Amino acid sequence: MKIINRIAYFLDDFVTFFMIYLGYIGTLIMIIFYLPHNKVVSETNITIIFFATIGVCLIPFFIYLIADAIVIADLKKITRRVKYKATAYTKKILRTNDDGETYYLIKTENETKIVKASALLINKKDKFADSEHRAGTADIEYIEVELVKNLPQYKREKFNDKKMGSFEGRNEYKNQLNIVNYVSKEV
Repeated sequence: MKIINRIAYFLDDFVTFFMIYLGYIGTLIMIIFYLPHNKVVSETNITIIFFATIGVCLIPFFIYLIADAIVIADLKKITRRVKYKATAYTKKILRTNDDGETYYLIKTENETKIVKASALLINKKDKFADSEHRAGTADIEYIEVELVKNLPQYKREKFNDKKMGSFEGRNEYKNQLNIVNYVSKEV
């Protein structure tokens, strides 16, 4: 199982998958064009080979999806969510040369956390004030996604890739800042 897990982490890297896939497709295309050129097969067999090639080309995508599912299941096992009661947060832009990276400074009860904006999912919600919460106040909760200790480097790198990457549409690996603003019931 350890070997399958390691192979899944290797295949889940999209660049590696794309390079393997291009080599695979290139070999199949070469075979498709080589056979008719040497008049080894008839036109009916060329059509059969063409559709078989298209069908076989989907196999690497299924392998990628299976590897991705294995990695996601493994990351769910090795991550945990830690909740903090935050008192305040500010958005800061760190200037290096001409580029600016945005960070959030989140002040919790014990310390101030510095979180990259691309690794943070902000959820804002408005609620009506009640007897417990006055209008104009806010409850801030910071949820940090942490890895368990003593993990191999390749798992840490994959976790950071999933955390920073937004192209996959996965937010379960991002830290969350939940902000509830209490507003007056009267307009």
